[in-house]
Amino acid sequence: MKQKEFQEFVINHLKNQSEDIKSLKGDVSSLKGDVSSLNIRVTEQEKFQEFATKHLMTLSERVPLIESTVLRIETRIEHEIIDKIRVLFDGHLQHDHRLDRIEKKLGINI
Repeated sequence: MKQKEFQEFVINHLKNQSEDIKSLKGDVSSLKGDVSSLNIRVTEQEKFQEFATKHLMTLSERVPLIESTVLRIETRIEHEIIDKIRVLFDGHLQHDHRLDRIEKKLGINI
């Protein structure tokens, strides 16, 4: 191989290497963008998990309070409200019986 051919060969080889390096730089830039995007997504996921964990803890703290409130309401309904409704119903029946007796004495049939 002559010196001129060798120089052309080296120059061509260097050009090819330069083009390969540019291509690699582009690939590396693309990979950096992908990694950056993944980092953002991982950060968002971590923030969501932290948010969800806080709210689950809050809910787990509130559930016993809700259960105790429901139990208190049920107990009150069973012991106070139902008894009051029975008293009102009995009073209504007594009132109806009284009206029936009055109607019989007066001879009114409705």
